This record gives sequence, C-alpha cells and structure tokens, in this order.
Amino acid sequence: MDDAIASYEDADFRSALRTFNLAARDADLSFEELLLLFEMRALVHHAMGNQAAMLRDLERVGALDPSHQLGELAPPPVRKAFDEVLEARGGTLGVELVIEEQVLDAKPFIVARVENVPKDLVHHIGLQCRVPPDGRIMAQTAQGYRARMALAESGAYERCTATAETRRGTVLFRASLDGTRPAAPAPPPPAVPPPSPSVFQMPEYKGPVDQPTAKKKKWPWFVAAAAVVVAGGVTAGVVLSKRSSQAQPAAGGVTVNW
Repeated sequence: MDDAIASYEDADFRSALRTFNLAARDADLSFEELLLLFEMRALVHHAMGNQAAMLRDLERVGALDPSHQLGELAPPPVRKAFDEVLEARGGTLGVELVIEEQVLDAKPFIVARVENVPKDLVHHIGLQCRVPPDGRIMAQTAQGYRARMALAESGAYERCTATAETRRGTVLFRASLDGTRPAAPAPPPPAVPPPSPSVFQMPEYKGPVDQPTAKKKKWPWFVAAAAVVVAGGVTAGVVLSKRSSQAQPAAGGVTVNW
C-alpha cells in the first residue's frame, strides 16, 4: 500500500495501479486498509482518464462506508463524482446482507444473501449457527453472493451469523439472527432435609418392655440389716450406760445398767 501511494505521488500511475491490484488480490488487508485502497485506486483511474473504473471504485468506497470523507490527495473532480454517486442512491448505496429462515423441499434452512453490492467487492458468504442441545457450531461457506445451510428437522437453533467477506477473508458486512431454543426442563425441587430434633421436644412415652428379670440375691440385704441392728444396739448401750452412770452416787462401786 505504501509503495502504491508513493508511485501515485510520483505520477507513476501504471506502477501504482499494478501495485494496488496486487494488494487487492493477495494482501491481507483490514477493513480500513481496503477502504483506502479503493479510494486511492479511484484517484489513479481518474489520473489515467478511466472514468468508469473510477466510479466503480467510488461505489465500493460508498458501499463500505457511506459517511467516508475522501483524503487530501483527492482532487475536486473526484470529490464531486463521489458526492454524485451517493446522491443518486439517496445518500447510501443500499448494500444489505440479509439472513433469514427458509423452507426448501420441506426442509428448514438458514439462507444469507448480499444485495445491491458493487461488482467484485464480496467474494464469498460465510454462515455459522449455534444449535441445541449442546451448543455446537455448524458452519457453511459459499462463493458468490448467496449461501445456505440445512438445519435439523426440528429447525431449532440458538443464533446464526452471516458474513460477507473478501477473497482473503476480510469481513465487509455482518448480520445475525436470533433463533429459538427448546425450553430447558424445570429443575427438580430442592430436597428438604428432615427436621432436626429440638432440645425442647417432649419425650415420647414408650411402654414397659417385657424382658426376663434377672434373679436378685437377697442375703446381702439381711447381713446389712443385722449389722445396722447391732451397731444401733451398741450405740444405744453406750448412751444408756453414760446416762445410768450419771444417775448413781459417786461413792461405791461402778454399776453399768443395760
């Protein structure tokens, strides 16, 4: 591109045209670079006296960007011709990329086509569709101004995109179409955990359980009762002996009464 512009500025128009044509055919140009190429090539055609070729390139500029302003290198006749091209089409060249559903031979298709496009601007149409249930991508490319892609029998798709591209794959126009996706099944209701036992919960009454009762030994209780009786008798005897001894006169022998 730089070499072609330099050749134009040096008035080497044949070399400039040859280099621009080579770039248009084989170079990986961005959208902005392609727009500049058509503008500069229109200037070359004007300088070489080829008005028809100049108008075709100006139409390409207007198709890509109707609001484009020509650069400083454009002479007044080229500017006037560009304005006339746009005015003749109502301020726009009316280029449109259409994407839609169609039924062909009782089968569902997605069809894309570009309309009112200048010659040799679009090389091929690309189609991409995301389809349920797993969201996989289906793609189709067709050379020319029209492409179509078959869908599943249900015709369901999530979203389809169409692109109009140059030979090297520069996207010139883009359109998309939102589709229909089968409703996802309702999620199951959340599991409700069983209520945890409360510390204030009333105890549940359970009846007696009929189980065989082990036979208890009774003789330890007899021994313990006898020991209590003996101990009680000794204690009582001591108390009584103390009380009896206090009741007797101090003189004479010691008498113990039970």
